[in-house]
Amino acid sequence: MQSAVWRTVLLSLCAISAFFAVATAFCVIGIGDAPPWSGRWGWGWGSVQIPFGIQLDAVDPGGPADRAGLRAGDKIDLRKSSLQERYWVMVRALNGRPVALWVQRGAVQKRVAVTPTRLFTTLNIGGWWRQFWIFIEIPVLQPALVVWLAFFAGLIAWRRSGVRQMRLLALTLVVYSLSWVLGNFHQWTTPWLWSSVLQDFGTALGPAAIALWILLSSTFGRPLSAGRRIVQWVCYAMIAAQIGLNVASTVGFITLWFDWNAPTLSWLHLGEASIIGGFVCSILAIAASRGAERQRSAWILVPLVLLFSFPLVEEVLLLLYPTSDLVNVVTSLRATVPLVVPAALTYAALSRRLIDIGFVLNRAAVFSGVSFIVVGIFMLVEWMLGTSFSRASHLTSVVISAALAVGLGFSVRAIHTRVDRVLDHIFFRKRHEDETAIRAFADEAADITNDATLLYRAKEMLETHADASFVSFALGDGAGRYGDVSENDPAIVALRDRRKALDLQTLSTELRGEFAYPMIAQGRLFGALVLGPKRHGESYAPDESSAIMQLARTVGGTLYALSLAKVLQEHHLQA
Repeated sequence: MQSAVWRTVLLSLCAISAFFAVATAFCVIGIGDAPPWSGRWGWGWGSVQIPFGIQLDAVDPGGPADRAGLRAGDKIDLRKSSLQERYWVMVRALNGRPVALWVQRGAVQKRVAVTPTRLFTTLNIGGWWRQFWIFIEIPVLQPALVVWLAFFAGLIAWRRSGVRQMRLLALTLVVYSLSWVLGNFHQWTTPWLWSSVLQDFGTALGPAAIALWILLSSTFGRPLSAGRRIVQWVCYAMIAAQIGLNVASTVGFITLWFDWNAPTLSWLHLGEASIIGGFVCSILAIAASRGAERQRSAWILVPLVLLFSFPLVEEVLLLLYPTSDLVNVVTSLRATVPLVVPAALTYAALSRRLIDIGFVLNRAAVFSGVSFIVVGIFMLVEWMLGTSFSRASHLTSVVISAALAVGLGFSVRAIHTRVDRVLDHIFFRKRHEDETAIRAFADEAADITNDATLLYRAKEMLETHADASFVSFALGDGAGRYGDVSENDPAIVALRDRRKALDLQTLSTELRGEFAYPMIAQGRLFGALVLGPKRHGESYAPDESSAIMQLARTVGGTLYALSLAKVLQEHHLQA
């Protein structure tokens, strides 16, 4: 399909996902004065499976099931219930709609009518951590997170639908968001049967999202090794088996042809195994990538690992360490991961040069260092003053403290400069040394008298000290060509009209590389210095780019002077 078609399809899926998320919120909290549709039975079940029904594990005191006379251990046979009633029992009750259930207690079977009540009566329960958990789990934040995911998926689709990797990334996010609201987030219901059936079949979207994640990982580090292909196809087989079991269970539930609770291959834990398989595929893809691709693959695949794997990690942690402190931490992460991951993925999709982690660490260290020094000095001087002037009046203490604060305020700039200089030397020593080497060569390049030697040394200098994967020179031939491209190429035209580095990925040009630097001589474009991506995936820093620009100008001017000298020499010989 063409890019415009892909964009339309992906944006439509994002809109559908957002619609269901908003509908979920309204089902749970209601609209205006209208009561919400989502209700609760007031029971728990699931530890013991019985044919064509459920066995209650617990009954909430005072809840709808308790008021109807149900008790823990009661068995509910759903074969005599309608399909819609079966969905209401198994998935989500319809608030205020009484349902007659066939209940067996011991040898006695009787019909009991249960009227569900609204899912939530209040959110003001047991402290802020409990309220935070309630917001995360059910009524507000879960649908909001789905909209958040859909928004970023739509942003990627809108901006980068022409790139296969980005299409797969947007599709993975939107299918994941749909699986969340349709298949995993069983908190909404309606009076209509079709919505329940749709929600049931939506359980296949979760495995489909994992399959897309694995497919996306296969686009990095190509060609795929035999081991990566085997792992990938084993994962696909597990996902296909899981989807088949989900569909079979849905068919059995709808038709009652066979028991949907019958023992299956669930002991294999196909869902957990496919997530682990996706994790392995992602790690192998990052390991197989090189240069700039490795950085991009890490930025895209690691957040997806967090997004898909966190529920599994959460389950294992709470199973091994079921403490209240851990529950609070996991609760916070459950909200944080879906908030942060889509933003990071969108940044990786739309930004070609990713964040310079060294610069981020440097700024964080500078801020922390200045804060530590200022606070430390303030505490030390306060202690010294408190010891020396322990008998001073309150007014004297206030004046001394104010003078100290003013003094530190005026000193912050000097402290910041000193800390910045020291940490900059620690973090970027090699970068500064490389920049110095490039500028030094730019100063001495004018003394080289052979054009081939000049180009060779400039190329060697940039490959060594700028870490460029390749360096090329597109020199004008005087006949309308600059290397292999025409003088009317968009990049050449742009370089002719500007005096700074040009990002080649922003133009539709035949000039291949990451950046192009104009080689200006006597006010005209003599050629272009083209750099490929850095071998280790970092971005070109502004000061580094400035040094390369200086080198390009010097090399361009020297080549022009050498070519002019050669023409004069030939003219002299002919004369």
